[in-house]
Amino acid sequence: MDRPVWIERYDVNTIVLDHNKRLSLYGLLNLLQDAAWMHAKSAGWGFEDLIAKGTIWVLARQKLILSDWPKWEETVTLHTWGRPGGGVMALREFEIFIGERKIGEATTTWLVLDYHTRKPQKLDRVSFDLLCREEGNLTIAASRIPIRHDLAEAARFEVRNSDLDVNGHVNNTRYGQWLTDTMSAGDHARYAIGEYEVNFLSETSLGDTIIMESEAGSSEGGSLTRQYQGRRAGGEKPAFVQRVVLNPR
Repeated sequence: MDRPVWIERYDVNTIVLDHNKRLSLYGLLNLLQDAAWMHAKSAGWGFEDLIAKGTIWVLARQKLILSDWPKWEETVTLHTWGRPGGGVMALREFEIFIGERKIGEATTTWLVLDYHTRKPQKLDRVSFDLLCREEGNLTIAASRIPIRHDLAEAARFEVRNSDLDVNGHVNNTRYGQWLTDTMSAGDHARYAIGEYEVNFLSETSLGDTIIMESEAGSSEGGSLTRQYQGRRAGGEKPAFVQRVVLNPR
C-alpha cells in the first residue's frame, strides 16, 4: 500500500505513563517505533520482509523536540513518512499531535544491515522511494553528537532479557529509559524534557553492563542542556551518546 504519510492514534494509558501522569519518554519512543514499523510493513519493508532478504532495520540517530507532554487519557496522533535520503541511510520523520494541536516533531536515521554480518546494505532506492514524501518535510536533523571525555559515571544498568528487541539486541527505546532512570528525582520534579537526541554507535547485548556517564549541564534561560554517554563495562568507547534539553516545569 503506497501511503506517503501514515497516521496512527494512541491513547495515553497506564502502559505509557510516568509518575507525573504524563506520557513518558520511553512510552513516546515506543509509539514512534510502532508507527514506523506499521508504515514500513504496509509497504513491504517490515520485519518479516527484511528477514526474508537476510537484512534488518537498525536505528542510527534520532532527534525529538516536544513543547508539551500529553496527559493521561489524552489521545496522541502520529504522522510519519519516509524522506528521500542517500546511500545506505533511510530517513523517517514524525509529527506529534494532541487533537489538532501540533506538539512535537521527530526525525530518525536508519540503516539496513546484513542480519548475520551486521554490515550496512544498500537500499533498493526505487522501492524505498514509494514511502517517501516529497513536500512538507521537517527542518530539524539528527546530527552527530561529539564524544566527550570529561563526563562522570552516574549509573549502571545490566542488560536483561526484557531490554532486547526482535533482532536480539537492546531496543532503541530502552536507551531513553536508561537516561530518565539516570536523572535524579530533583531533575524530574524541576524539568520536563524539551529535546532528546541520540546517536547509536555500536550494539549492546544481553549480559552487558552499561555505565552511564553524564555532566551537570549548561543552563540558558532557565533550560538545562546535558549530555549523557553509555559504554560497556571494561570498554573505553561509548556505545551511544545522548543529549537532552530540560525545560522548567
